[in-house]
Parts: sequence; structure tokens; C-alpha cells
Amino acid sequence: MAHGLEQLNDDCTVVAVTRTNNRQPANPHKVKNPDGHILCKICGDKASGYHYGVFSCEGCKGFFRRTVRQNMVYKPCENPNGCLIMRISRNRCQYCRMKKCITAGMSHEGVRLGRCPKKDKPSKTKFFKLPQTSHGSVDVDKQIKSEQMVLTIHDAFKAAFRSFEIYCARFSSCQNTTTVTTESAAKAVYSRYLPGIVLFQTAFAREIPHFTQMTLASQRHLIKASILETAVIHGSLNADVSNGEWIDNKLQFVVPQHCDLEIGILGQLFQDMYKAAKKLQKLELNDVEHSLLAAMLLFCSDRPGVENKYTLERMEHELCLSMKCQMLLSHADDSLVFPKTIEVMTDLRSITTKFLDEMLNAQVEVEDT
Repeated sequence: MAHGLEQLNDDCTVVAVTRTNNRQPANPHKVKNPDGHILCKICGDKASGYHYGVFSCEGCKGFFRRTVRQNMVYKPCENPNGCLIMRISRNRCQYCRMKKCITAGMSHEGVRLGRCPKKDKPSKTKFFKLPQTSHGSVDVDKQIKSEQMVLTIHDAFKAAFRSFEIYCARFSSCQNTTTVTTESAAKAVYSRYLPGIVLFQTAFAREIPHFTQMTLASQRHLIKASILETAVIHGSLNADVSNGEWIDNKLQFVVPQHCDLEIGILGQLFQDMYKAAKKLQKLELNDVEHSLLAAMLLFCSDRPGVENKYTLERMEHELCLSMKCQMLLSHADDSLVFPKTIEVMTDLRSITTKFLDEMLNAQVEVEDT
């Protein structure tokens, strides 16, 4: 007895193949292309072919087909920001999954099976190497652990934002917005902004199991070292930096352009943060990518004073791969978004180094007078 199967050829043609009972079935997770896999545009799992106009896995293909054929209408999602659709979470919210299918370009008019149009044929930059076993198959357990880490970090990021919103509420009744034109105003804004970022970073970090498993001393070093960098990520999400100023309506302050010429060290810090925030905004990262960037900065293995460097290096590697995978799905038409993000990350690290050096130099100058 023969069984019909579907197979994705190297030229992205999906064809029907036949196997008989006396032959070993093909492993659907076997890595045939040395460049890796084409990922499902909906959930990030291994795509089985070009279905309904996009590359997708068997699960998402079947879900879309059932929804359309049966005219199913799903209950709207209660999450105002929507749900993160991944392999391990794709069955939790049908509304968001269908929305992701449509956003990705699935349509009933699209070809269900057949040759992929040349314009959609994936280049080598669109392949991603999923974790593999020693036999060359996709390591499903590692894939699940990786996706669970991303979900945990994303949830932690959202929870930390809620904590920061509560902190900001105390400033909503302020009648006047503080404009940073003097050193005293800069210190006032710094003392207002920094505690909120510390609260955010602490709430974010403590919801990540990998972080809480580290020594308390290492936890303190990691949080302190990444505070200013997290502030920039936060600013890129909340502040208006489009017109040469840093305008934060939640904390009621404005940092004008070129304030570094008048205020000194803090003015230079605000200007450096403004430039990095503007650069980060241009990348148009989504919430998941922002949360992963915050985690990548938190778990830097070269921070001074930290222990368990090997554990941190492994975490860095996992986060980097997860970020690359997310960007492959979200920015399929921009292969430079990942290296640009790493470039911004380097800029953020330099802000901390520069500020600490200037503070130390200022302290030395005071002691010498």
C-alpha cells in the first residue's frame, strides 16, 4: 500500500512523492539543505512548503485551511498587544494565530501546493539552522526550550513595563515639564528617571529563571552595568526623539538638542542616549525584539565583577540565535537589521563606559584641586 507525501525540493517546488511499506519513512525533521531550514512565517517552525502564498509548516497550513473552509470566527484576543505566536504557543490563541496568518500574506486564493514564485524564492540569508541532534535531525527538545525562553523574556518585559507605568503615574499630576537647560535641571531629571529604570530592570531580570539562578553579587553587577543601556531602549519606546529633542510625556521632561554644550557630563550623557534611541527607533523592532535586546544587554558575560561567565556566554549565544530567528521572520526583506541591531548594542555599551570614565575623571579632578 502506498502513502502520499509532500516534499520540498531544492528549487522550492512542492511535489507529491510516494513511499511503500517496505521502505523507511523520510524523517520530516531531517536537515537536507546545509544552509538550514526555511521557517514558517507564522510560528517559526520548520516550513514544509509554500502554502496559500507563504512558506508555512503543516500545522499552520492546516489551521488556515480549516478556518477558511469552515468560515470560523474566533473570539477576539483579550490581550491588547496580541499574543506571541511560536511553535509552542500557536494553539493558545486562535484569534492571534489567524491574524498572523493574514499578516504574513496567507490567502485562500494563494496556491496551496506548487512552484514558489521567483520573487518569493528564499535566498541563503533567509535560511535558519534550527538546533540539531547528532543524527542531523531537528532537536525538538532544544527548540522548545529556546522558544520557552523567548516567551518568558517577552512576558517579563511586559510585566516590567507595567511596573514602570505605575511608577510614572506619580508624575502625571505635574503641572510643569522640566526642560534640561541647567545642571540642576539635569540632576532633577536624572534622579527622576533613574529610579524608574532601576525598578524596570529589576522587575524584568527577576522574572527570568536564568538570572535568578546566578549569585546575588552577579545579579547586582549585571543590573547596575546595564541600567543606562536599558534606559535607551525604554526611551526609544516611550519618548519622542523625532525632532532633535528627547520628549518624555510620562515623566514630564524635555532634553533639548545640544544641551551637552551647557551642562557638562549629564548633558553629554543625555545627548548620547538621544542619538542611540533615535538610531534604535529607525530599526522598527517589535516588542519581542526589544525584550530580547534588553536581555542580551543584561546577560553580557564581560561585565566586571560577574561570576559564572560560562553560563552567561551560553545565554548570550542562545539569545543571539533567538534574536536572529525573530528578525528573519519579522524583517524578511531587510537582511541588515540584525547587524544594525548589534551595532546599536555596541553603541549602548559604549555609553555606559564613556559615562563611567567621565564620572571617574571628574572625581579625580575634584580630588586634585
